[in-house]
Amino acid sequence: MPANDKTTPLHRSVASSETAREINRDIVLHTIHLHQPVSRADLARLTGLQPSTVSVITGQLIDEGWVLPGTLGRLPRGRRPTFVTLNDKHVALAIDLRPELANLAVVDINGKMLSRDTVAYPMQNVSKAEVKKTVQNIAKAARTLRAALSDRVFQGVGVSVSGRVDQKTHQVLFSPNVPWTQIDLHGELQKVLESPTEMENAANACLLAERWFGNFGDAQNMIAVSVSEGIGTGLMVDGRLVRGHHDMAGEFGHMPLEESGPVCGCGNTGCWETFASNRAGLRYYREQVPDSSLSSFQELLSLAKQGDVRALRSIDKMTTYLARGLTMLVAGLAPEVIIVVGDCTALWPRISPLLESRLIAKSFTPHTPRVVAATDGDAARLRGAAALVLHKVLFRHAEFKPVENSKTEQARPRVAASV
Repeated sequence: MPANDKTTPLHRSVASSETAREINRDIVLHTIHLHQPVSRADLARLTGLQPSTVSVITGQLIDEGWVLPGTLGRLPRGRRPTFVTLNDKHVALAIDLRPELANLAVVDINGKMLSRDTVAYPMQNVSKAEVKKTVQNIAKAARTLRAALSDRVFQGVGVSVSGRVDQKTHQVLFSPNVPWTQIDLHGELQKVLESPTEMENAANACLLAERWFGNFGDAQNMIAVSVSEGIGTGLMVDGRLVRGHHDMAGEFGHMPLEESGPVCGCGNTGCWETFASNRAGLRYYREQVPDSSLSSFQELLSLAKQGDVRALRSIDKMTTYLARGLTMLVAGLAPEVIIVVGDCTALWPRISPLLESRLIAKSFTPHTPRVVAATDGDAARLRGAAALVLHKVLFRHAEFKPVENSKTEQARPRVAASV
């Protein structure tokens, strides 16, 4: 069958009528999420489904408790429509594990953070027993957050981690800056929290956060770059998250920029993250001010916001190296959007022009991607962790692309629930 034949299946989808109903349910649910509050008539228009189909599915979603009927709309004449929204009683417990602290939050189905907490811990040269003790401390804080919101419906625990996670075994495969590989992190958290637990690389989680809660739900080719103590990247190509062999795709933070550069946590020298991470920014400042007592990137940001010239130079140098790595990613992956996540976005008006000018200067085509800061700054890692849980419990056919001209009644591709 010719490759350009529009009847050729693009993805495994056309099956039983039950499968079609499940796919249509996901489409309606996803459209409510994107356009709420929205009427049934508008849902039919937006999805391309028959009004009767939309009405039946919406009624089922209300009965299941995922959707709430809301206010009445107004029309010039005729029956007033009832707008529907997602039921924000449904929440997830989100945990973002960074090299020296864990950020925790309860996030509702619409991305609102209802409460937050932070647990600090040492992670340099620690034993397996100390790592387990850290997990216990994180779990204690998590239980406190959950108890304070006992009126909500908790759907599970989402964890974003600085490292790569095998999605079949749930094991942390690679975590050069934090010793999570010493223990069964997923198993330990699931045991102490007694709740279904999803775990994902932090950069992938950020990408899911933008796809689920952000403004780029229609983009099919995106890169999320998480800039923290290291650098992680999440990749979406043709609407699908790229995982690679053993879920290791995306470790661009460890591509070598200069062979004679600083030693990286992975054991190599001159990796991208040794030049463009928060730690690199601090190092640049200390090179200018050897007797500095500056101990955190937040302190460096504070100085930069106050106009400290040496702090600004340090951020600029860090940004220049960040741009250098991005030019390689753009050349190889051709993204529509690059989303930068991290504390550094607090200086976005200064950082953004440096990144964009470098990408334009090095581009060999007239098309350069949009470079944007995550809609919620570094909290994108938390929202991404929540999205891991909420997406899984909401959608039954999470990965599918509508088949054009199929006999199955489906919506247009732009509302597909594919992340």
